[in-house]
Amino acid sequence: MADADAPNPNNPIHSTDGARARGFKGALVGGATVYGWAVAAIVESLGETWLDHGWADVRFRHPVYPTDELTVELAADGALRISVGETCCVEGRVGAGDAPWLDELMLLEHRSPEAAADPRPRLTPANVPIGKALRTREVCISRVEAEAFCHDKQDESSPLFFGSDARLHPALIASQPIYLLHHSFDYGPAIHTASRIAHLCRTRVDQPMIVSGVCKRAFARKGNEYIVNDTVLRDRGGNALARIEHTAIYQLGSKR
Repeated sequence: MADADAPNPNNPIHSTDGARARGFKGALVGGATVYGWAVAAIVESLGETWLDHGWADVRFRHPVYPTDELTVELAADGALRISVGETCCVEGRVGAGDAPWLDELMLLEHRSPEAAADPRPRLTPANVPIGKALRTREVCISRVEAEAFCHDKQDESSPLFFGSDARLHPALIASQPIYLLHHSFDYGPAIHTASRIAHLCRTRVDQPMIVSGVCKRAFARKGNEYIVNDTVLRDRGGNALARIEHTAIYQLGSKR
């Protein structure tokens, strides 16, 4: 983080004061960002084709703070572990080709973009939209934005993510369900807890994407309220670029 002490009105959990107010020792680094730091190891192991036709299934087990030093381990069978010392922060599995769980994800038909809800209702257990579509949004991440993200957030230097025909970084793809939910609802502080991400074809910078999704389920655990949304990224022709199951705590319980 460039400045962990800076206020983060979109999600206060990523600021020092906001996180400490919820009982954490400091600002939490976003889950998609932490996952993104494993991309170099995944590409080294599986090849760059993983970016176009590969998958990841990850669970965020422990907070990551801005000063943490992480170790990324990737086994021959695809088992992934990101840890701080002996503490496992992220665990999961990655693989090339079709994701073995892809048929478990809900898939909306191609939809036209909609304006963000105005005003955006506060997301609560009373109005969580189980089985309903979220408001579809269109996004186009420019080369300038994507390269700044790679430099500033990921410390990424691979030529795969720079230039006029660069691929969109997997961490940017993984974060799209967050922005999609914010397109329909006001919520937070929030914590990303799990993702299943399937890359279906090459996704490039400067490429308009139609992002749609549906709320699959919601549940409570240890006083926290969780939401699980299935998201699909398509090009303007309706071709699927990626599909994602995203799980997050959208309403934190009492202070830790």
